[in-house]
Amino acid sequence: MQPARHLDIEGAYNVRDLGGYPTLNGRRTRWKTFIRAASLHRLPPGSRDDLIDYGIRTVIDLRRTHEVEEAPNVFAGSSQVTYHHQNMIGDEPLAGTTSAASPVSAETIPAIYGSWLDLCQPEIRRTLATLAEPGARPAIYHCAGGKDRTGIISALLLGIAGVPAAVIAEDYALSARYLLDRHFAEQASPELTPDNYTQEDYQRDFCPPDAMLKVLDYVNECYGGIEGYARTIGLSPGQIDSIRTALVD
Repeated sequence: MQPARHLDIEGAYNVRDLGGYPTLNGRRTRWKTFIRAASLHRLPPGSRDDLIDYGIRTVIDLRRTHEVEEAPNVFAGSSQVTYHHQNMIGDEPLAGTTSAASPVSAETIPAIYGSWLDLCQPEIRRTLATLAEPGARPAIYHCAGGKDRTGIISALLLGIAGVPAAVIAEDYALSARYLLDRHFAEQASPELTPDNYTQEDYQRDFCPPDAMLKVLDYVNECYGGIEGYARTIGLSPGQIDSIRTALVD
């Protein structure tokens, strides 16, 4: 029986396994290796146990300092997993991006993600280097919603594994299915309800696959592809191979 793409973890949104995706060489990505998620600050003890039982050894928190301080990760200080706070985009606004309080919406995704890829290379390298360590896996990494910062790390991992761009974009867009409830609970204006705002509307507004395809085109044009980007930011051939070997069945 094939494992589930979405992990139904109480207290967290958008928890998804990167396994089971096709690669360009006819293979599949391995389950229970890399898991993406939204923030883990609300996990009750049972959900923490569920993730540990799933095999999680490492938790990487990509959020900004104030996000971590306001909503501490439940695994910080854990004796059962290794927790890393790796602030992917830093605490100061980056050139060419919106403020920290502004949502990353469809029309701004290519420019903002492109800026992160250009300006946050040491931080992105640190996260990929951590995931390249065999002892770190299985690993879960997350930001606040599991869509933007997490989406970039996921795209890079899947690209290193040789997953086609269209499939990477589909994985990115899948966040709409699992973030709609969070949108209503925490972000949406009162006039939006499940009756007048759907998963398709959320995907159009916040995570359309075409936006990720534009980001991948940018990586191809500027860095010669995802593996070229990984080399540019300082990942060694051994680290790139470690990620690929871990993620491809």
